[in-house]
Amino acid sequence: MKKISILFFAVPFALCADQPASPTQPLKSAAEIQAEIQGDQRDFEIAQKMFIPWYTGPLITGSASNAPFGHINIQPYVFLTVNHAQFNNHRRSISVPNTYIINPQFVFQAGLTNWLDVTVIPQGLFRWQKGENGQNFADMPIQFGLQAVKERPYIPNVRFVIGEIFPTGRYRNLNPDKNGLDGTGSGVYQTSLGLNISKVFWWLKLHPVAVRLATAYNIPNDKASVKGLNAYGGAVGTHGQVAVGSTFNADLGVEVSLTEKWVFATDVAYTYSGKSTFSGFAGYPTDGVAPSNGAPSSDNLSISPAIEYNVNDVSGFIGGVWFSVTGRNSANFASLVLSYTVLF
Repeated sequence: MKKISILFFAVPFALCADQPASPTQPLKSAAEIQAEIQGDQRDFEIAQKMFIPWYTGPLITGSASNAPFGHINIQPYVFLTVNHAQFNNHRRSISVPNTYIINPQFVFQAGLTNWLDVTVIPQGLFRWQKGENGQNFADMPIQFGLQAVKERPYIPNVRFVIGEIFPTGRYRNLNPDKNGLDGTGSGVYQTSLGLNISKVFWWLKLHPVAVRLATAYNIPNDKASVKGLNAYGGAVGTHGQVAVGSTFNADLGVEVSLTEKWVFATDVAYTYSGKSTFSGFAGYPTDGVAPSNGAPSSDNLSISPAIEYNVNDVSGFIGGVWFSVTGRNSANFASLVLSYTVLF
């Protein structure tokens, strides 16, 4: 591909040099000719250094490209997170006991046709706080990607995503001794709709920039039936239903090629969750305090700088940190994120 790029620049220069001057065109001075030769030489040297960029990430923002037809992409992730505070309703960060979380994920993406692929993301949650721990499977998304537009020189990739989030995580009848650490799911099926867009820009010829925008809207299909201590609150005797709020995500990812193999990446991620409301018997008071159920609306803004190392054009590593900047009724967290991707 490098040779093609060099010829792309060099051939026009050679052709131009061979063309005779137009009868009406004034002869150029020796200084003008020398300046053109130097300019052509600079362009030729840049063309020699140019490369086809390789990208692994970024960490958070979803891809706008389907897996190629007949190919499989696998990408294991591990998120090592500490929730060290909680943003209240006024966006003030309030210290809380640290909760440590390990969240392994396995992204499996397969190209079904030239315009359709499928992605399955099984994952688990392991939590620790004050000597207690809990672990279980988390909810599992299954998504179909529809490649509406493929990238061309002046046109971006455009991909629609539609899928379902299956409630495979535990969410009710939790162990009262574990402080809710064993709650790992939502208890409801959720339909997910998304639009992803990406484009590589050659603003700097030796450092191309890839930009992604990914949005997702998750709509619960039903109410969560809750009993006892659950992911939305509760206590002994709680019995009822929770109307779970919808969730909206918008992520912007930028990758800057330092070399063909090394890339700096960063994401800006925003999440909004609607209010979840409870109906039924709230449960028996604990120490004279009535149990709470449901959750207020919340949001969170976070960033995730990272470094990529691309082994070749089909595999690479990425690692970085992901941390919240501000939020409302949401966790103030910091994560170390590591991943490897390979296309077969």
